[in-house]
Amino acid sequence: MDVRFAFLCDAAEQGPGGKISALGIGIDNFFVNDLSQPGPSFVFVCQLSGASTETGTKKVAIHLIDADGKEVVPAFTAELTVNKPPAGNRWATSLVVQYTRIRFPHYGSYSISMVVDGHELVSLPFTVKPPPAGA
Repeated sequence: MDVRFAFLCDAAEQGPGGKISALGIGIDNFFVNDLSQPGPSFVFVCQLSGASTETGTKKVAIHLIDADGKEVVPAFTAELTVNKPPAGNRWATSLVVQYTRIRFPHYGSYSISMVVDGHELVSLPFTVKPPPAGA
């Protein structure tokens, strides 16, 4: 199984035929003025691909964790059923997960980690920090 792409962005949706439209791709910093208030909304987007021998049910967990590995919110979990593609083709499937009203407990490093069948396939680091002076 391969990760075709994975990123954090401001907004995303999956349309007909699996096409993903996204805005503000490549977030690696969140500026949060007041940690007692929710931070900005964001979206985790990922596309997986695999061979016909990698079909069946996959257990997926997406974790939002701090630098110490503590969960900030409960993990998003799902079972993904991957059907066998036509001969000679690979399968592909996308995940679009919206995060809203997240309260970050402290400034510092965080990451989104995606685990499929017990194996971490994606780790996207980002930083939560106060806005720059004068912003």
